[in-house]
Amino acid sequence: MTTIRPLTLLGCAALVLAPALSFAGGTETHSISGFSDFDDGEVEGAAVEASGKVTVGYGHQKVELSAHSTTFSCLVDGKQAWVGTADSATIQRVDVRAKAPAVEELVGAEALDGVVVSAMARLPGGDLVAAVLPGGKLVRVNKKGEVSDFAELAEVEQIWALLPHKGRLLVATGPRGELWSVGTDGKDAKVVLDVPEKDILSVLAVGDAVLVGTSPKARLYQVGGEAGKELEGQLIREFKGDEVRALALSGSKLVAAVNDFESRSVSSRSALTKQLNRSSLTGEKPEDNNTTRSRPSADATVWAVDLGKKQDLGRAFDAAWDEWLKKKNQYFIDLVATDQPGTVLAASSQGGKIYRVRGRRDAAVIADLEERQATSLCLLDNGEVLATAGDGAAVYTLDDAPAAKARWVSDVLDAGQPATYGAFALDGQGSMELRVRTGPTKEVDGRWSAWKKVSLSRDAGSGDLRGRADLPKRRYMQVEVGLGDGAELRGLTAFYAPENLAPMLEEITVKAASFERDDDEETKAKVTIKWESESRDGDDLVYEAWIRSAEGAGEPAWVSLTQDGPVSKTSVELDLDTLPDGRYEVRVVASDEPDNGTGAAATDELISDPFVIDRTRPSLSNLRVDGSRLTGVAEDRGSLIHDVAFAVDGGDFRAASASDGVFDSGKESFELLLPTLSPGAHRVVVRARDARGNIETAAIEVGG
Repeated sequence: MTTIRPLTLLGCAALVLAPALSFAGGTETHSISGFSDFDDGEVEGAAVEASGKVTVGYGHQKVELSAHSTTFSCLVDGKQAWVGTADSATIQRVDVRAKAPAVEELVGAEALDGVVVSAMARLPGGDLVAAVLPGGKLVRVNKKGEVSDFAELAEVEQIWALLPHKGRLLVATGPRGELWSVGTDGKDAKVVLDVPEKDILSVLAVGDAVLVGTSPKARLYQVGGEAGKELEGQLIREFKGDEVRALALSGSKLVAAVNDFESRSVSSRSALTKQLNRSSLTGEKPEDNNTTRSRPSADATVWAVDLGKKQDLGRAFDAAWDEWLKKKNQYFIDLVATDQPGTVLAASSQGGKIYRVRGRRDAAVIADLEERQATSLCLLDNGEVLATAGDGAAVYTLDDAPAAKARWVSDVLDAGQPATYGAFALDGQGSMELRVRTGPTKEVDGRWSAWKKVSLSRDAGSGDLRGRADLPKRRYMQVEVGLGDGAELRGLTAFYAPENLAPMLEEITVKAASFERDDDEETKAKVTIKWESESRDGDDLVYEAWIRSAEGAGEPAWVSLTQDGPVSKTSVELDLDTLPDGRYEVRVVASDEPDNGTGAAATDELISDPFVIDRTRPSLSNLRVDGSRLTGVAEDRGSLIHDVAFAVDGGDFRAASASDGVFDSGKESFELLLPTLSPGAHRVVVRARDARGNIETAAIEVGG
C-alpha cells in the first residue's frame, strides 16, 4: 500500500470550453476540452485534472456487497475499517491489509433496528458505537459483533454524525438542531449546543473547539474554545445554500462542503431518502433502484479558509473564504483530508465521482465509481482512502499507483439529427485508443451499436491522432478514449454532418402603405412583401422571390424580385409604378445554402394568396348643388371607395356621407351639407379616395 500523492499538473488555469464549430457543406463538430467538458464524462482508472487534461489516474481495489444496495458510512482506526449499509442496516468489517478489501459481516440487519447506519465511532475500549436511522438510539457493538444499547437521546429523530472529543462522544442530531455530549459509558447525555436550524449534519474538532454545520440554513458554528459558548455557540459563517454537509481540516485549511437545493422544501432527511431512493426512511424499499430520478437537485460548493499555522479559528470569522470547487447538479455528501496538507477529497452523490481539491484552480476527478454514488470517505493510516458507494453497494480503496486500465468515456453527444460521422482527432500525447458508438436515444440501450475501434495515426501537420470509422447514421454518439501509461488527452474533436432538414416557409404577407382618413396626400407607390420562415436545424437561410400575374390563361412567367441573387433579409419592397393594375401572386424560395452548399442545400417554396395592385384613381361624377346640399357619385374599378371629403375655399377637408349610410362598394353615391357661406362665389373641392389610397379631386363653384 502506498501514500496518495498529488497527480502532476502542467498548469493551474482550466481551459475554456471550445465551441462547436460549423464548417461549410453542413459539417459540424463536437469539440471537447477543459476540465468542465471532461468532467461531464466518466473515468475509470483515469483522472480529469484542473489543467484540462485526462491522465492515467489512481489505482483502486474494489469489493462488491451483493446482498445490499448501498454502503453509506465508514470508520477507520489504524488498519481496521468498518462500513455501514443502508436499506438493510448492517455493519461490515473491512480487511484493508489484503490486496483487495475483504469484507465480512460484523452485525446483521436483524440486530440493528433501522434503515441506514448513518454514523459510527470507536470507543476507548475498542468497541464501536453506531447510529441507525431513523431514531435517536445509539448502540454498542463489541469485537464479536454483539449489540447492546448504548444511549437513547430524548426527542431525537435523526443522528447524523458522531465525534469522540476530549473523553466524550459528541452526537449531531435533528430535527431540533442539537449537539449532544455523551459519556463513553453511554451515560450523562446532555445537550451542549442548541441552534435555530433543524439539523446539525457535520462535526469537526479543531483543537479544543468544535465546529458544526447545519441545515436548512448553511451555517457554521463554533462550540468551546475561546469564542464558543456551550448551549449557545458562536456563529462563524453563513454560506449561500441549504446545508453544510461535511467539514474537514487539512493542514491550515478549513474546508466545508455546502449544498444548495433547487427546492427550498428539501430537508436533510428528504435529501437522504432521495439519495437512498426511498419514499421515506421508514418505508419499504421500492422495487425500482433508479436513483437518477429521485436524487435531490442541488448545486454543490467546496469552500475553504486558511486558518494559518496555528489553526486560528478567529480567521474563520474575518478572513476571506475561497470557493475551491463549484459543481452544478451535484450533491457533495462527504469530505476527507488526505495526508497532503491543503488537499481534500469530496464525494459526490451524482455520478459517483470523487474530486481531489486543493485550491481555487486545482480540482481533479480522481475516481468515477460504477455504482453512481460516492457516499463516504475515510483516510487509512497508510495514506490510502477508503470509499463507499451506493446504487449498488461496494467498498473501494484508492491509492496513487497507476491504474492498470485507464479510460475516459464522454457524455452522450447530440448531433440534433441522424448524422454521418467523419474524422476523429485526439489532441494529446502518448499511447491512446479510441472507440465510438452511435444510437437513436439519449439513454444508451440495446438499440445502440457496439463499440467500434477507430484506427489512429499521427497527423504530421497538427500532431493530432486522427482516424475515422464507418458508423451507423444515428443522432447520438459516444466516444471512449483508453490511455496508456504516461498518456494524456487534452482535447477531442469529432466531425459530423447532421441530416439536413429543409427550412419551412410559414406565411407571406403583402402590406401596402397605410394611410389615415385625414391624410391629404396619396400613399407611396410601394408595397412590402414579407415572409416568415423557420430553420428547423439552425442553419442560416437565404431567399429568392418572384412575382407574376394571377390573371389570364396559362401560367405567365415569374419575374425575379431579387435579381442580384439570394438575400438574407425576409422582405422586399415592390415599386407599383413598374406594374400594371391587376391581381398578382408572389413565390418565395428559402434555402439553407450558406451552411450546406449549393449541391446539398434543402429548400422550401411558398406562393402567396393573390393580391391586387391598383394605382388607378377613382372617378367623381354627377356633382350637383341644391341649395346647401351637394351630391355626387364616386366610383373605382380596382377596389372600394374608402371615403369622400370636401373643402371650401382651400379650407380643411371635412367628411361627406354615403347616401346609403356606409362606404362599402366600388360605386358610392354621397352627399354633404355645405356650411353657411357668405354672399358671392365659392370654390368647393370634392375628394374621393379608394381603399388603396389613390385620390381623385374635382372642383365646383357655388353661389355667385
